[in-house]
Amino acid sequence: MPRPASPGRTNALVALIGAIVTSVGAVLAAPVPVLSVSDGTSAFIAALEGDEPLTYSYRQSIYRVTVYEELARQGGGLRIERVRSPDIRSVEYFGWKGEPVQEPTGLWMEVSPRTVAADRELVIRITPAGEQTFSSSRWTLALRPRFGETVVRVRAEDRPWLVAALEAAR
Repeated sequence: MPRPASPGRTNALVALIGAIVTSVGAVLAAPVPVLSVSDGTSAFIAALEGDEPLTYSYRQSIYRVTVYEELARQGGGLRIERVRSPDIRSVEYFGWKGEPVQEPTGLWMEVSPRTVAADRELVIRITPAGEQTFSSSRWTLALRPRFGETVVRVRAEDRPWLVAALEAAR
């Protein structure tokens, strides 16, 4: 006949299980940095570390050239670090105080002045000819094929790991 477990062994086992559950819960709740793009109905969620480069590219409607806005996370938002384009006019369009320079790639570039603040969110109208794309070193998101012609809100934020993983899986 088996012996009943001693109270000391039972307490130790309960403490071990409690520690495991607490540790797993802490890992699942740990905040991770993400970029979220949402039209209010569906969302794209992807990892975006604090120092990871992020590019928003689009076809500029006035000069009809591609513009590359290089963004960075800053605090709870995004800020433009610099802008590049094959047409100097589309860079000058931003109206910054700096002087555009031509890079060896042929693109004109201007660094954002320190006075450009980080926005809590970007609100972007997706257009038929906009060719609007976000990209990092790990992923690319073409806005129109994913969301259609609508308005999206773009945020750099921290979310619990489990929530971010579940949202990214949708």
